[in-house]
Amino acid sequence: MEKDKAIIKALKSTQTPQISVDFQTQTMNKVFKLSEQKRKRAYILNFCLISTVSLGLIVTAVFLLKDYLSFSFKMPAIQFTSSSISLFAFSFYIASLILILVGLDSYFRHKWLIKNQDKQIE
Repeated sequence: MEKDKAIIKALKSTQTPQISVDFQTQTMNKVFKLSEQKRKRAYILNFCLISTVSLGLIVTAVFLLKDYLSFSFKMPAIQFTSSSISLFAFSFYIASLILILVGLDSYFRHKWLIKNQDKQIE
C-alpha cells in the first residue's frame, strides 16, 4: 500500500502541465504563418533571380551587337510637339491607373484568400 502511494505521489510530481484548449489552433496558425513567409520569400527570390537573368541577357545582347556585329545605336532625332507630349501624358496616366488597379486587385485577392483560409480552419 505504501509503495502504491509513493508511486502515485512520484507520478503526480513529474506530470507536465496541461496544454491549453486552443493549442492546436495556435500551432496551426503558426504553421500557416511560417509557410506563408516561406512562400513569400521564395516568390521574392524567384522574382529577383528572373530579373537579374533578364537584365544580364539584355546587357549581353547589347554588348554583342555593339562590339561584334558593328551595330549602330544612333537614335534618330525626335521632335516633340505639344500634341505628342499630351498623348504621352495621357498614356502615362492610363498606365498608372492600370498599375494601381492591378496592385489593388492583388492586395484584395490576397486578403480574401487569407480570410477564406481562416474560415476553412475553423
